[in-house]
Amino acid sequence: MREINLKITDKEYLDFLSISLNDELSVEDKLKQIIRYHVIVYRNQKKLKNSNLF
Repeated sequence: MREINLKITDKEYLDFLSISLNDELSVEDKLKQIIRYHVIVYRNQKKLKNSNLF
């Protein structure tokens, strides 16, 4: 497992916190959700490219 450190301004954090709270998630959980989403999209795009080759 890797640790990721982000530096953001207080305003950015508060804005993101409000987004997270709207989804009833912590900031950390919301970031994990975003990362998982992008990984899934990336993998699906990769699968599509590979399937088009055959």
